[in-house]
Amino acid sequence: MDNYSPPVQSPLVRKFLNGEITFTVEITPQVSGSGVEMLDQVNRVKPFIDAVNITDGAGANVSISNIAAASILTANDFDVILQMNCRDQNRIGLMNDLLGASALGIHNIIAVRGDNPDTGDHPNAKGVFDLKSHELIRIAHEMTTTGIVPARTMKISSGGIQANSKPISDPPQFFLGTVDVPSLAGNDVWTGRLHKRIAAGLQFIQTQACYDMPLVRQYLELLEDQGFAENLFVVVSNSPQISAQSALWVKENVWGAEIPDEIIQRLKDAKDPREEGLKICQEQVAELMTMPGVAGINLIERENIESITAVLEAVEK
Repeated sequence: MDNYSPPVQSPLVRKFLNGEITFTVEITPQVSGSGVEMLDQVNRVKPFIDAVNITDGAGANVSISNIAAASILTANDFDVILQMNCRDQNRIGLMNDLLGASALGIHNIIAVRGDNPDTGDHPNAKGVFDLKSHELIRIAHEMTTTGIVPARTMKISSGGIQANSKPISDPPQFFLGTVDVPSLAGNDVWTGRLHKRIAAGLQFIQTQACYDMPLVRQYLELLEDQGFAENLFVVVSNSPQISAQSALWVKENVWGAEIPDEIIQRLKDAKDPREEGLKICQEQVAELMTMPGVAGINLIERENIESITAVLEAVEK
């Protein structure tokens, strides 16, 4: 990929550009008034990962804010991928957080729409949705490439710098991503959306959790066939499941997660489901590492940090 060469590059990006497979762990910050528990989790995997991926109000639930979590982790020498949702803030708040992230030394951003509030623990909360994810990508991209904060008269979707834009001293250097669902790929809506995001400045994709390896291969081939692969790094998400019940819950409740029935049955039939879930993840990570087009693997933490550590230790060997 040749459309990303800012003067400042995160450790994660340097590995992408060197053609090395990256490993990240995705965490949802706790409902806590301190970062002690979060740090305890990520320190277990620190020797094996390139960055920590921090969700932003995942599931429309309350937790430590993404910016606070990122600040704690960067202070402890972690590279961070900061997810930012469009649900909870208007464009002013989002632009404030982009500048704040840069001031903390955070360069990797994933722009997401955000789950609807009625799916979370405060179903009567109002979603903001002032911006769409591709508009947030465009703003972050313009901050990086022009050193400008677009102001009140900007036309986000059409691009271009408008009157009243403000110059940024020490402009940020963002590496911009979004999420995608392999099973939704291939139709005209998906193609148009991805074209729009790339035009806005998208540089990498992270899939939702996908345990269907033929589907992942089909998805990667589709990106290649439609010419998207040359403009994007692709990170595939996976995670060790601890039981058939937990896998079924993920399949039914986590938007975009792909868990084939045979995986759930394999967990159900196992004498030790946690050990079987670890084995499945190890097998699939090994397969992903051989797939052309996979730039990184993201392991999602769901009360399974011990299993994730075991997967990463096996990769290290």
